[in-house]
Amino acid sequence: MKSWQWTALLLCCFGFFKEFRPSEPYVTKFLIDFKNVTKEQVVQIAYPIATYTYLGVLPAVFLLTDLLRYRLIIFVEGVGFVAVYAMLIWGEGLTNLKILEVLYGIASATEVAYYTYIYAKVDKEHYKVVTSYTYSAIFIGNLIAAIASQLLVSFNLMNYYELNYLSLGGTGLAFLTVFFLPSVRQSIYFYPKYDEHTPKIKFHQRLTRAYTFLFRDFKAAYSNSYILKWSIWWCMATAVHLQVASYSQSLWEVISPEDAENEGWNGGVGAAQASLSAIFAIGVARLTVPWEKWGETYLFVISILQGVMLIWMAQTNNIYICYILYVIYRILYQVLITVASAEVATRISEESYGLIFGINTFGAVLIQTIITIAVTGEEGLALNERDQFTVYGAYSIILGVLFVCAAIYTLLCTKSSTNHDRSPSLAHLDKNDST
Repeated sequence: MKSWQWTALLLCCFGFFKEFRPSEPYVTKFLIDFKNVTKEQVVQIAYPIATYTYLGVLPAVFLLTDLLRYRLIIFVEGVGFVAVYAMLIWGEGLTNLKILEVLYGIASATEVAYYTYIYAKVDKEHYKVVTSYTYSAIFIGNLIAAIASQLLVSFNLMNYYELNYLSLGGTGLAFLTVFFLPSVRQSIYFYPKYDEHTPKIKFHQRLTRAYTFLFRDFKAAYSNSYILKWSIWWCMATAVHLQVASYSQSLWEVISPEDAENEGWNGGVGAAQASLSAIFAIGVARLTVPWEKWGETYLFVISILQGVMLIWMAQTNNIYICYILYVIYRILYQVLITVASAEVATRISEESYGLIFGINTFGAVLIQTIITIAVTGEEGLALNERDQFTVYGAYSIILGVLFVCAAIYTLLCTKSSTNHDRSPSLAHLDKNDST
């Protein structure tokens, strides 16, 4: 087996086991039933802490990932997820839950090391192959975990508490995989490959050079209006998507608090969402669509549709309708984020993938944090679940209006450019006619 294939196999194992967390579809119900905390404490106090932590540590994690050359940060990610599930099993009370959410935020932020490790360790010609393998492993891990959780709950083989042992086992195996990952001698910005053939430089010189390279790639990407447009949608849409994914279980609790049969479908909904999202994302990737011409129109239509669905979710009393709307909403997001990632990636250098994707992620988490403080957290309005989803729906509709304005502007610019290109030819014809 070649070295890049061995690296790809280890990354796939890590991604698969990290995502094999069967307790995730039922975590809100588990906390309420087993950990002596109220739904309001979970939604308004505990969950926002993970968002705040994620935002606070993400910039430092990104720089440390490149400076420490990836593997140590992946190690921290593994430790973080293991600690989270250990505390879910053996910890008690609100204080334990707060600490747990801090660790979850740190572990989530350190995922950037996993996604950028590829670009430092694998040769360029294998980037796409290894990236597709790792994303497939993540998808399969998520899907199998959702299916397993649904079957185990439906057949009364495990309760919500016992599912956490499977999640601990999955994250534990992911942590063990880190020890076999090859070390990285180079990184994108602090230790570029050509350093091997140059004398050693001092740390402050390395830091200055890294800043220069970072700013160069940042400017090259975001001075491109097309990349900027897709990145704005990326940040704004991902922010509300993260909120929907985080708080959907609490909404389901409100819609159907007493019906155990309905509550037991969380795993099936997760499995349906994961599998259908992957199928549609692969399908749209194979379509030939002139996104430069029609991108804003698709963003407008889908954002408006998502907004309507979120408001409908907030108003319905039928849990099955809410499930269906949730799945469709997340499929639409997955399709468009796949398009956005591809459109951005094709217009930047391969070495800057991690930087630009990381900045877009940071922008999304920043907006999510603002939404959390204003809408969800006890510092702000602390809205109930139905009102929260009404706000998320209105937000998506406003996002759609923003992009319909962009679509009109693009159309007018295209029409003006066409008229400008045609005018010399018309003048030439007029001149010939007069002659």
